[in-house]
Amino acid sequence: MNLPARQQLILDQIEQLLQAADPRLKSMFAAFARFASREAMPGTEAIADRSGRRTLMISILVLSLLSAVTVGIAVTNKACPGLSPGQSTASSLARFNACGKNMDVWSSGGR
Repeated sequence: MNLPARQQLILDQIEQLLQAADPRLKSMFAAFARFASREAMPGTEAIADRSGRRTLMISILVLSLLSAVTVGIAVTNKACPGLSPGQSTASSLARFNACGKNMDVWSSGGR
């Protein structure tokens, strides 16, 4: 595992302190590692690979957003009975008012 230099330095210092405190610790750990390497990793200690889950969640989120945008575009692009063909590029407020049969926005010149 690659660590930043500062973290690696701290771990090296901890290792030196442990070796100085108990010189047999290194050999005991080596014996434990040989014994434990034959055993299967307990399920509670295994680190799950979450990259697949994260990718799935991001994909679902992106597809949901794209669907919402597509539905929004489809709904707002339907023919509005209050707008004439020349008014199809009106601002959203003007389009909303015109589609709501409130034609005051056109008579006042608002956009």
